Amino acid sequence: MAENEGTKALEVREEKTEETVAAKTGAALDAKSAKEDFSEMSDRDLMIALLKEQKKTSRRSLITASALVVICLIVGIAVLIVVPSVISTLNNAYKALDGIQNVVTNADKAIASVESSLDGIDEMVKNVDKVVVDNTESVKKTVDSMSSIDVATLNKSIKELSEIIEPLAKFFRR
Repeated sequence: MAENEGTKALEVREEKTEETVAAKTGAALDAKSAKEDFSEMSDRDLMIALLKEQKKTSRRSLITASALVVICLIVGIAVLIVVPSVISTLNNAYKALDGIQNVVTNADKAIASVESSLDGIDEMVKNVDKVVVDNTESVKKTVDSMSSIDVATLNKSIKELSEIIEPLAKFFRR
């Protein structure tokens, strides 16, 4: 029993000491923030205050490191997702540019072909002009010949031919 009472007394004393240290540490930290020196604190109190500060600092460092790892993972995953689609888009752009280059090359060939065709058309028009000039004389002769035909006599001849052929047509229809 005496041991129990001694143990209890020791525990109570330690609790009071911890409360006192916590109060002094709090006061020391307040003093630190007020820019007072630590000469009033005992070595033990200073060590306790330092340990608590060190624990806070290490927790902050752990949180910062964890956040940094999470951010790096997010960036890494984003890069793994985005880079393949960017590469695919670039490949499609290169293919489209190749297609455009082929179209431009074909257009250049077509333009060269059209230019040569236009040269040929110019030559053909010159030849057509020559043919028209050459044939104008023969067309004129033909028109003159046709105009010299007596239309009244021609109509009379056609009518007489029709009168002759009509009885023959009736005869063969039977």
